[in-house]
Amino acid sequence: MHDPGRAAYTGPMTRNTRTIPANVSPEAAALLERAYAIDSDATSRALYRDWAETYDATMLDGLRYRSPALVAALLGEHLPDRTAQVLDVGCGTGLAGQSLAELGFELIDGMDISPEMMQVAARRGVYRHFIAADLNQSLDMPDAHYDGATCSGTFTHGHVDARCLDELFRILRPGAPFAFTVKREVWEPLGFKDALQRLVAEGRITESAFRLDRHYDSSEQPDGVFCVYRRT
Repeated sequence: MHDPGRAAYTGPMTRNTRTIPANVSPEAAALLERAYAIDSDATSRALYRDWAETYDATMLDGLRYRSPALVAALLGEHLPDRTAQVLDVGCGTGLAGQSLAELGFELIDGMDISPEMMQVAARRGVYRHFIAADLNQSLDMPDAHYDGATCSGTFTHGHVDARCLDELFRILRPGAPFAFTVKREVWEPLGFKDALQRLVAEGRITESAFRLDRHYDSSEQPDGVFCVYRRT
């Protein structure tokens, strides 16, 4: 297992360490701070209800957000079948889904806790179905259902922790890749490092790709863990 702590890492960061990229507008910084401060499903739904219509402008124009395209590209590298059934976990307004469609994927489902965000995503015309779900709960979905999955922007401050991974890998078919990114600051505090090591040790998943990269063009150093794991 690779360890993102190797490159210029000074030790475990607390859950309250929230790095805002440099040179962003006060409005964008305020929305990020509000996102990082989420402490319940209710506050999460309220934020994304209020943010749905302006999310893309904030993240793309204000922050030059690159994670959705990077995660989609990772899945594309590890899942050559463009007719595969793919789940975009925490799909939001559909930034990753749009990138997946541009790579040729045809069967993309979106999952999110916010109906308002999924309504915006639906306008893109790239998703087949939408699934309203809370990743802090068991998923009402069959085992071994999807051929691959992506997740960007969900494994970060104030959202869900690594306990959701067991359920997400459960709904993947054997051999299916899951491409996702985790905010580097929460990689250890929210249990992602330990959970993935456990799942590998149990023989339930294997690591296919792992690297540090930047979530935003304006990030001064790599602030995200980007990886692909396959269900065995």
